[in-house]
Amino acid sequence: MVSNSLNIALQELLDTIERMRKEHGRSEEYLKLRKDLPKDWPL
Repeated sequence: MVSNSLNIALQELLDTIERMRKEHGRSEEYLKLRKDLPKDWPL
């Protein structure tokens, strides 16, 4: 799991992902990368 690899708690990882989505969710780069992930992936 990513949180284990980064040595952080799962909730901390989810909070970071949510913050990134809020800050960059409309950027062209974010949308390009996001389209390659499953819709239910938490980003």
